[in-house]
Amino acid sequence: MKNIFTLLLVLMTLSIFSQDRIPVEMANSQLSINILSPSLTYEKGLNENQSLYLSLGLEGLSRTNENNDGKIGAAPVIEATYRNYYPRKKVKKELRPNSGNYVGLSAGYIMNSIADNLEDFELPFKEESAFFLGPVWGIQRNYKSGIHLGLSLGGGFITGNNTNFDFNFIGNFELGFVINTKSN
Repeated sequence: MKNIFTLLLVLMTLSIFSQDRIPVEMANSQLSINILSPSLTYEKGLNENQSLYLSLGLEGLSRTNENNDGKIGAAPVIEATYRNYYPRKKVKKELRPNSGNYVGLSAGYIMNSIADNLEDFELPFKEESAFFLGPVWGIQRNYKSGIHLGLSLGGGFITGNNTNFDFNFIGNFELGFVINTKSN
């Protein structure tokens, strides 16, 4: 009986101090540009809390050879993420649509590397094309000023030419601007 009373007391305390949550406002479509890792993104609202997020851009690559000489390059990447937004805590800042926390499933294709230097590099720097798939958790904020912030973290599987079917990190950080939003 003592344990039940303690449990009820804890649950009542948590409910008293919990913040109200508000639903995520979804736009019919949203176009944004990311300047941190150059990309163009399009997000299509599917219903009141789900969206399909598409991105086309460049991903930075770095490799070292046997002499520890570093080489850098870039690879085009296409990514699609199915997002399920969940209600967020009330905040005082005014946010644009499609701002919230989400869980989702991300899939993408990394193409062959471009803009690389292959001289005196025994191991092939050229990144082979690869496919990735896995669950992600993320935060996206679109502010009234037009600033777009996003963070996506997860893990999944990657495979491709000369790439084993391996577990790998999936994620990105976005800093950019919302170009166009069309609400329902």
